[in-house]
Amino acid sequence: MSLAASQVVIAAVSWLGSLGSLGSLAEGADAPMSTERLRQAVAGLGGLAGALLLPMLSSWLRLLMQLLEPDHSGLGHQQRLSGLAVARALVLTLVLGFIVMNWQQAASELQQVQAEAPIVGSTLTGFAVGLVLWLIYALGFGALRADWQRARTGRRIGGLLR
Repeated sequence: MSLAASQVVIAAVSWLGSLGSLGSLAEGADAPMSTERLRQAVAGLGGLAGALLLPMLSSWLRLLMQLLEPDHSGLGHQQRLSGLAVARALVLTLVLGFIVMNWQQAASELQQVQAEAPIVGSTLTGFAVGLVLWLIYALGFGALRADWQRARTGRRIGGLLR
């Protein structure tokens, strides 16, 4: 990369520095985070882990059920695993692993800054909030899907279903 191109990249990253630690990456400096920001990071990453845990587990269980359920559609014909379902399970697992590794790093930095930092409480609180938000999303999405299916069936039949 030429000198002019690297200066453009550094200028662009410095301009985006308000988004987080990208500015420190452009300058090559490693600015430590404050204790309050580390506490928020630990709770936020716990919330993200809580929001992603059930979808990840359900996608792997869905794959397991596809493997275990016999397909009775004919002789010699076996149901194949959906590539989209496998990709979803893998992506959710990788994202959750990335979040857990970042949570561990933030928790260890918080422990270094403040020896008596309440990591477990804030993590469990964030985890519970993430689970509740995912549950609200799943219930709302399920209700919308059922309503859409009812309206679709009603249009096919030609009247309102009650």
